[in-house]
Amino acid sequence: MTTQLPYASPAGTVQANGQQLYYEVHGDGPPLVLLMGIGYDSSLWTLAQVPALSPQFQVVLMDNRDAGRSSRAGHPYRIADMADDVAGLLDALEIERSHLLGLSMGGLIAQEFALRHADRLDRLVLTGTGAAPARSAVDQIEIWSWVKTNDPTGEVFGGQQFVSLFSTAFLRNSDAVHDTAEMLASNPYPMSPEAYARQAKAYLQFDSLDRLGTISAPTLVMHGSLDRLLPVVNAHTIADRIPGARLEILEGVGHLFWWERPQRSAELVLAHARGAPVVQPQ
Repeated sequence: MTTQLPYASPAGTVQANGQQLYYEVHGDGPPLVLLMGIGYDSSLWTLAQVPALSPQFQVVLMDNRDAGRSSRAGHPYRIADMADDVAGLLDALEIERSHLLGLSMGGLIAQEFALRHADRLDRLVLTGTGAAPARSAVDQIEIWSWVKTNDPTGEVFGGQQFVSLFSTAFLRNSDAVHDTAEMLASNPYPMSPEAYARQAKAYLQFDSLDRLGTISAPTLVMHGSLDRLLPVVNAHTIADRIPGARLEILEGVGHLFWWERPQRSAELVLAHARGAPVVQPQ
């Protein structure tokens, strides 16, 4: 049974695993930790996901090292170090066990947490993620890291991200694209090229493919059918390798399906975290 989160301030920083980690706590109930992808901080979860999940769970957000209001690492690290950051945050907040949801690179961190800290994990949700970027001769994240370093205006980097992260239908919605671009541009804690390069290196060195069979937590794998960054075959591979994992493909949406289909995404996570049957959409 997931332990209830003891009293903690709704936002703050903790010293854990050699890092100063920023966190926020929303809602009441069993703890559910959300892990963001490369280059972004936890503020993106607050748009739709926190309102949908916090009525039933105590949602814990954290900025990964090198992102948002967490400290800059200043040296190379691995996804395993980022998984230990999560364990350190749980220690600081006196959380014995938690549900864990990871998006994209956050999904890599969640996999590694499930492998390194299985006794701290109840249910696992992997969304829009892969398992072995280290096996690819060419990876989009490596290209993005180079562009971020060599694109002083950020326009090329931003354009590449939009094209890769969203479906064609979303990109044809001018208002949605404009609003999203304004929201991202207004982030008061932008990531530097140096910090992005450190996260990218950790991402590109990751490989859990041959270890997935030892993950014991009940696992939900979610993926957009039109994901350009990480094609949907990644989700099938992960779900096939994790014993008993359930696979949900969201049709017609891209890598950031949480933004394109927030209600359905939240329904699937809530059902999995409660151990309830999944209701299929009409």
